Amino acid sequence: CVLNGHKYNDGQTWSLSSNYCSTCTCQKGKVQCAPLECPKMPCPHLVTDPGFCCPHCRGCVYRGQEHAEGSSWFADSSHCMTCMCVNGVTTCSEVRCVSPCVDFIMMSGECCPVCADCTFEGRVYSPGDSFHPANDPCQICTCEMMQDGNQYLKCYRKQCPSLVDCPKSKILFPGPDSCCPVCAQPLTNCTSTLIGNEMLAQDDPCFTCQCKDLTWTCLEQTCPVLSCPHDEQFTPPDSCCPVCKECVIEGKDRRVASGTSWKDSHDDCVTCTCNLGHIECSIEECPPAVCANWQAQVKLPGKCCNECQDSRESCLYQGTMYHSDEQWEVDECTSCTCVSGDVHCRSERCPPLTCAADEMPAVIPGLCCPHCLSSPATCITFGDPHYRTFDGRMFHFQGTCTYILAMDCKGEDFR
Repeated sequence: CVLNGHKYNDGQTWSLSSNYCSTCTCQKGKVQCAPLECPKMPCPHLVTDPGFCCPHCRGCVYRGQEHAEGSSWFADSSHCMTCMCVNGVTTCSEVRCVSPCVDFIMMSGECCPVCADCTFEGRVYSPGDSFHPANDPCQICTCEMMQDGNQYLKCYRKQCPSLVDCPKSKILFPGPDSCCPVCAQPLTNCTSTLIGNEMLAQDDPCFTCQCKDLTWTCLEQTCPVLSCPHDEQFTPPDSCCPVCKECVIEGKDRRVASGTSWKDSHDDCVTCTCNLGHIECSIEECPPAVCANWQAQVKLPGKCCNECQDSRESCLYQGTMYHSDEQWEVDECTSCTCVSGDVHCRSERCPPLTCAADEMPAVIPGLCCPHCLSSPATCITFGDPHYRTFDGRMFHFQGTCTYILAMDCKGEDFR
């Protein structure tokens, strides 16, 4: 066959360069062309690539990388945050661990503990087998072969895709054999006119969705650690995180109402506030103090920032002469400062200490009062910028220098 100056062999099939949706076949010297039948796609948002006839599911873009429709991936190296692409919407949330077995172990690189073998309720499973414990469709256990050559059972709670702006009246809840709700109408597309818009997901107040890179990206909100006992916590309607009416500070011996602020007993520059059971602390930033030649910067007790004081007068304390602005320690609980010829001493009083069952009182070298120390402890830095220290306090501090987050003060072999 000859078509548009090109020769084709008998039985040969090709696509027209002018119309990718038509295929032609040479049969006994005659060219027969027919439209190409595209397979039906299981997703509502389709896209057709240049040079191709049939559309495919649009997929998602997360942090500049494209992900196929129906795929899932880990958001970070900890394997504790997973993302999924469903109907062009990226949903990221923390892995919710399920531990149905009695004997489980922690493995490196795994977020959840794994069962020591692939046996559950007397039945032995092979690698690749999956089942729903307690007949709960939202819980999934899978037998996997690990790098050490042994078989382990990994169980977790199924992640559901976010329904973004689906009205509550259109959300259909699953039957007994399914887990995730669905929307009875198509979701709003993330178009170029909506880029930068942010909204709370209608189906779950814990997810915030943002239109970016023509993809709705829905991230799960992280709830703050509350200082009050668990039996005093409650979740308001249409809210994600539990709250409390009071905060518990100073080793559970002191309670303050929400909205109350106070100075930290160890650092005059730290001010803490009770926010619905969550203690948030901020660090006061001091402006540079410009003093005259006969003045010096002095740190006054009870104040954070240095002040200018006359440096020409000294102090006599217990037979020792101290220069103005000079500070010295009488003991771990008492410190004194020479302020323009006057001695200002500050003694710290230790409050009664009651530790939890998993804590113990201990005196840290160089400090006055004993503290309740728990093990293990974790410090976290996140956002722009927020810090939660080893003792659970929150700081919001944005500086321009380089700061040490954690270090080993004894061996100095970790920083």
